[in-house]
Amino acid sequence: MKIFVGCYTQELTEDLIGKGEGIYCFDFEKDSGQLNLIDVIPSRNPSYLTISKDGRFLYAVEEVPMIEKARIKAFKINPEGSSPSITLINEQELPGSFACHLSFINSQTHLVVASYMSGNVLVYPVGEEGNILPFTQNIQHYGSGPNKDRQEAPHPHMVYPLNQNNVFIVDLGLDLAKAYEFDRKSGLLTSTSEYDIKISKGAGARHMVRHPDSDYLFIFSEMSTEIFSFRINEKQIEFMEVISSLPADHNNMPSGAAIRIHPNGRFLYVSNRSNNSITIIQFEKDSEKMLVIGHEQTGGINPRDFNIDPTGNWLLVANQDSDNIVVFSINQSNGLLEKVKISKDIKTPTCIQFY
Repeated sequence: MKIFVGCYTQELTEDLIGKGEGIYCFDFEKDSGQLNLIDVIPSRNPSYLTISKDGRFLYAVEEVPMIEKARIKAFKINPEGSSPSITLINEQELPGSFACHLSFINSQTHLVVASYMSGNVLVYPVGEEGNILPFTQNIQHYGSGPNKDRQEAPHPHMVYPLNQNNVFIVDLGLDLAKAYEFDRKSGLLTSTSEYDIKISKGAGARHMVRHPDSDYLFIFSEMSTEIFSFRINEKQIEFMEVISSLPADHNNMPSGAAIRIHPNGRFLYVSNRSNNSITIIQFEKDSEKMLVIGHEQTGGINPRDFNIDPTGNWLLVANQDSDNIVVFSINQSNGLLEKVKISKDIKTPTCIQFY
């Protein structure tokens, strides 16, 4: 099984110095958990990647300031054994600053990009051969939050397609997942603010996931590292509860990153950068309650992203500041993690996608 990993390749701030070379392709041995580097395709700060549902194409954003003329890129994924593993199809301008996430609309006809610093969201049609067409919509978010250092403006952090026609843009600066409806005829997004999902002021909404077979949503906050759960009803989305993902004795500034849910829907996982850990949460559908059942050290520094393989047997962590990917096996009965392998064949990793 292939995995593709994004990274930082250049200096963005005094504290964030990218050392990677581009988009990394690994062979993942799903029997042993071993990672073997196949190749690296040069690209500038490809911090987030997404793959088309048919597995033919890969897309990447360049996370750079707008003044550096960021691009969004399309690649063809080449057959097994080919070299290189991906080939550039085309690229388009990305008029946003520090684009940090992209995802397909579920119809797979359009890509949506979230630009963190400029606070805007871009919509790109995609051709039948995987090529990206010029953007057709540029949506600017407005507003701010109570934290004047981190929420002085909107900061879209994630694009999350809910179903065929509805998309959420998770915005750290506004403390909400902003709802949009996609019109297939026009190819445009329209705000449906009645479905916006709000979380606690100052928490800093970052990423979200949906339960794989039930109508539940979970939002993870960066600044408070809390998990918020919601129930999707026909006419509204109802808040259920919120829990902390950090141990009670934790003293450092919270810094949440990613959230994932196991394919069986019983376990949630979130990464905390302030103590370099993965928090394991059990979710019971009968009671609709979340319970923290463990904290696992990630084996590195700054777990920017992690992902669960399609079988649900493995969890891979991208530790950005220690230049490694750590592979954990998942106990299928209790959701707990066990460190199995570590790969140091990468620098400043930021995103993991299974092919």
